[in-house]
Amino acid sequence: MKKVLLFAAVLTFTVSGLFAQKGISFGLRAIPTLNWTSMTDGDSLYSYESDGVKLGMGFGPSIRYKFSDNFNVDVSGIFTWQKFGIHQTNESTNPVVIDRTEDFKVQFLQVPVNFNGQFDVAQDFQALINFGVGTGFKLSSSRVLTDNLNAGLYTDEYKPTSVLNFIDFYLTAGAGAVYNIEDNLHLSLTVQYNNGIVDGWLNKKNDNDNSTIEDLTLKHKNVAFSLAFYIDL
Repeated sequence: MKKVLLFAAVLTFTVSGLFAQKGISFGLRAIPTLNWTSMTDGDSLYSYESDGVKLGMGFGPSIRYKFSDNFNVDVSGIFTWQKFGIHQTNESTNPVVIDRTEDFKVQFLQVPVNFNGQFDVAQDFQALINFGVGTGFKLSSSRVLTDNLNAGLYTDEYKPTSVLNFIDFYLTAGAGAVYNIEDNLHLSLTVQYNNGIVDGWLNKKNDNDNSTIEDLTLKHKNVAFSLAFYIDL
């Protein structure tokens, strides 16, 4: 028992010393995003493509641990609102002419983990590169259906939908700059590319509506502009 207590005491002092030496920072991040999707179709009757790039927004707190002069890791909790669209047309083998659009609004809680490298380039300025992984949990989603050939066939209001997967995993990489406002206050601007790696689409049987999309694989993608303030604790 004494050995266990001694080990716990040594571990506590060691960890405390590391944190005191290297440091923890608390930050707040605001993240405008440009969102789109990539998709593959398993149904030969239809073809699909992303309906353009849509603007989104996110914000949330972040904790950063600096484990050397040039490297640190941060974990964030980001509430993000994203939009994207799917344009559906018929294949040449399908005699029925179809031209439909499904537009989505989705709210996620994203938990990214980023590994960062920061290197001095001028007084109070550092270049930043990072990469990481993230998990997104869908909090809500809604959709509006538009028939581009028969105006008014579908509703023009967003309604809740369950055709999207409740979880998303993504890889991220980016670069930016850090401005050291004070010794313990830092401003960073990072541009990151986030690439979804899991299928975000569920079978339409989970959602009883007029959608004709069934067999589809969809991946979320975006470019995020992260503006963050960090203060050393």
